[in-house]
Amino acid sequence: MRTYKFPCRGLDYRLCLLILAVCLVLYGTVSRLNTPNVSYVTMSKLRHLNPKHVISKGKGYPPVLAYWILGSKGESKKMLRLLKALYHPRNQYLLQLDDRSSESERMDLAISVKSIKVFEEYGNVNVIGKSYAINRMGSSALSAPLHAAALLLKLNPDWDWFITLSASDYPLMTQDGKCL
Repeated sequence: MRTYKFPCRGLDYRLCLLILAVCLVLYGTVSRLNTPNVSYVTMSKLRHLNPKHVISKGKGYPPVLAYWILGSKGESKKMLRLLKALYHPRNQYLLQLDDRSSESERMDLAISVKSIKVFEEYGNVNVIGKSYAINRMGSSALSAPLHAAALLLKLNPDWDWFITLSASDYPLMTQDGKCL
């Protein structure tokens, strides 16, 4: 009888194969969590591929901000109101409705954003087309903003600060320092 040297010393090869299979399944699950199945409805082409306006950066210029605005079912009008109050052509905006909102509500938000001429002109407002569950008390409270920041970096890496807002937020002053 022939004996084979197996790297799992003291373990049966079937147990090692079972451990390997479990590790592969866990790896597949974790890799799916890190790259979610999200489709994008962008309001313009990617800025670095087709720049419409060049924003000056550097010493003497204000910082460029990236906003992630998150809403839930029935909050698309609040999100649009917040976007209009915050909007500045220098900044980047990513709007996301969570999975509690319907597909038609997401499409209505995208169409509303598309219909505003200044957003289309500067091409800096984007809407996520398909969303996922976001539990504000769970681990998704951390992973969702990180995912949004990664998306904003893919769309346009030329921003300095990342700000998360919900649909219920509203600014007291504009970014130019004028009261609302």
